Amino acid sequence: MLEWDPEHFTSFEHLCEVTLATIREKTEADQIYLWLNRPQPELFAFYPERGLVSLDPHQASMLGLPLPFIEQALAKGQLLIELKSDPTGWCEAVEAPPAQLRACFPLKRQQGLEGCVYLETHRRLDRLTPRQKQSIQLLMHYLAAELESRMLSNLVSRERDERLTTEASLVQSEALQQSFLDLLQSLHQVGVQLSSCRTESNLLHDAVLLARSLLQFDRVAVFLIDPDFTIMQGSWGTNEAGEITDERHFVSPIPEHPVVQEALRRKDYVLVLEDAPLYYEQQEVGRGWNAMVSLWDGDTPIGWIAADNLLQRKPIKTYHGEIFKQFAAMLSQMLIRQRNHAALEQFNRDLEVRVAARTRQLAETNEALESVNRALAQANEQLALLSMEDPLTGIANRRQWDLTLAREWEMARRQHRRLAVLMIDVDEFKAYNDHFGHGKGDLCLRQVAQLLQECERRRTNLVARYGGEEFVILLCNPQPGEAEFLCQRIHQQLAKLAIHHPASRVKSQLTVSIGFSYWAPDQGVQWEQLIERADQALYRAKSAGRACSRIFEPQSLPTEQISTV
Repeated sequence: MLEWDPEHFTSFEHLCEVTLATIREKTEADQIYLWLNRPQPELFAFYPERGLVSLDPHQASMLGLPLPFIEQALAKGQLLIELKSDPTGWCEAVEAPPAQLRACFPLKRQQGLEGCVYLETHRRLDRLTPRQKQSIQLLMHYLAAELESRMLSNLVSRERDERLTTEASLVQSEALQQSFLDLLQSLHQVGVQLSSCRTESNLLHDAVLLARSLLQFDRVAVFLIDPDFTIMQGSWGTNEAGEITDERHFVSPIPEHPVVQEALRRKDYVLVLEDAPLYYEQQEVGRGWNAMVSLWDGDTPIGWIAADNLLQRKPIKTYHGEIFKQFAAMLSQMLIRQRNHAALEQFNRDLEVRVAARTRQLAETNEALESVNRALAQANEQLALLSMEDPLTGIANRRQWDLTLAREWEMARRQHRRLAVLMIDVDEFKAYNDHFGHGKGDLCLRQVAQLLQECERRRTNLVARYGGEEFVILLCNPQPGEAEFLCQRIHQQLAKLAIHHPASRVKSQLTVSIGFSYWAPDQGVQWEQLIERADQALYRAKSAGRACSRIFEPQSLPTEQISTV
């Protein structure tokens, strides 16, 4: 055994070659093979003149290997020896050749390893001494150990590579999410700043300026459309050097290009052309991506915003399209409001000029003015109703919550997924308001809303203000225990925030009670029932002393409903 030293093997193939050569020498084998079935099929043969040769394991039967005999040895897990050729059929005048035996030495099965050494020989292996058999079995043991070591090493390497890949993907995903959240925050800042503009020209100028500085667009331009939908007119744009320019002198027919026409016919449609020619003053100044989204007054297009990457050449991300679309919707509303306001101001000026000459029509004029004011108030009320954002906290409001939950409920029903709803109530909030005043109460609600958003940031889920001091969170396709973990995180983060609440009967710091429920939607069941379950669980949390979480317990429900929880 001195020539068989595992510490001096240079590779796995070297190990197999020495092992098969040693076994061949000890058994005087005519043919010898190493056959591995798991973890992946492999087949090796040893020839004295060629050494170790790798063969196609799927050609084993074509090479003459008796697969049923090998499978029998593997199933029993022990050495099998049988007669391959019987010399008794030879006539007495001719000397019979020695009997040929075949043997299969199974490798020890462990950790998914399965294989054997198969050989054919004229030596009577069934007459080997115990010492000779022990020597061969020891070789089998060493070979199995080395094979298992290689398998485990490959498994560890593969798991390490998968972990590194997963970690890299997670880091990239978190970076993209953070970038999107940063842009959403920037979009909110853009809206705040644009709301202070007094004229349409200032509004469009600042829209171009803020889109470049806060929304990461290289060049931005806003074009307006005449009421006949035939002429486009420039407003403010960006030249090839990145400077904001007054383009109100630019007037041209609307391009007949089918892609442009499609963008002007569809609401909420962002047109992106990759590797497109980029222009300034109708002259090509480079190539890159070019994006376009239209501005709308109801169902009437009033213009569009164009953006490209001429300056920094950065590729467009998927979330840029959503930011671009939201920016266009916001600018459309502000432009309409600005025009309505300007029209109203002009109307008032004209009215003052005509007052002296139209004294007899003063009553009718005042009535018309009141009618316009009522229409404007109704329009503002409709805009407020269409708003999806809670004005106090900046998160989703009740309307967005109802629409989102109804949509996700139907999608979950079709895809056989679960939903979870958390209903969160600020404990003793009335006492907090009475003690500190409504100003502090509003600040408290904003802090709680921000904390809930930080605890649940995923785009697939939704945090909303349900009403008063109640908040709700929707989890789409939650994992088992995900809602419980989120409840625990909310309590922990609120404890770290440590909002002083001396008027509370629960604790000296602000606390919340949480009720939550899981449900896989079924045909005929309405999404409001999931809200009711979470509300019942919230009632249990309050009954338990507040500052805690409770899951809905469906003991009182019919069996067919309990099965869907």
